[in-house]
Amino acid sequence: MKIGRHRSELNVILVPPGGGKPSSFTLGRRGMMIAAVVLVGVLGLVVFSLRILGEVGRSSLTISRLKRENARLKQNQGKLATLEDELARLRVVERRMAKLMGIERQESEGERPPASASLLGSAIGTSGGDYSGRMPTLWPVHGEISRGFSEERGGHKGIDIAVARETPVRGAGDGAVDFAGKDEVFGNMIILNHGSGISSLYGHNSSLTAKRGDAVHKGQIIAYSGSSGRSSAPHLHFEISRYGRQVDPLTFLSEQ
Repeated sequence: MKIGRHRSELNVILVPPGGGKPSSFTLGRRGMMIAAVVLVGVLGLVVFSLRILGEVGRSSLTISRLKRENARLKQNQGKLATLEDELARLRVVERRMAKLMGIERQESEGERPPASASLLGSAIGTSGGDYSGRMPTLWPVHGEISRGFSEERGGHKGIDIAVARETPVRGAGDGAVDFAGKDEVFGNMIILNHGSGISSLYGHNSSLTAKRGDAVHKGQIIAYSGSSGRSSAPHLHFEISRYGRQVDPLTFLSEQ
């Protein structure tokens, strides 16, 4: 392409490659102004498009980063919830250990045992001194196990039994009520002390019929099932502990 100037005109000669016949046209002042405006417009459009593409690229990077942050926060939230559940269980274990240690310490010093210990002895007496009556072997409710026991760190330390709301909850063995009240995780909860370091826990009840210090016999109604505490549906959370350590309840339960 050859461009020639003549006064206020611009002669443009287009020479095709390969020696073809050239063509030409002439731009006057007005044509040159229009061409300059078009060229500036095209350049402006290119610059604007490049800027938009840059903003889209930065936005995509920001969205990707926010997605990663959101995923990390959700993961941390899940870990926090697990830690909160574990802390709540540790509080329950702490209460059990405090009770067991208190009973053993006072008995060893020859002092008068607490009310729960004397009531436990009363409950044992009604069984004729038979240790099997104290063992938590009776299923507290009849239903399907919706969640089993796990020994893993932070795992489920009991069994969940799916039952209808207001199903009677029965004591798994003779014992005394060490705790009857509200818990942030298990809602309306009862803990029975069966002696010899064994206790049982009944959680997520709608209401309690036994109170702290009561003597309970195997099969006696101590609560009615519900969905209190951290629960999404009516069920009974049932635990058995030996010296403050949760064990699989299915190793004990043998009576219907």
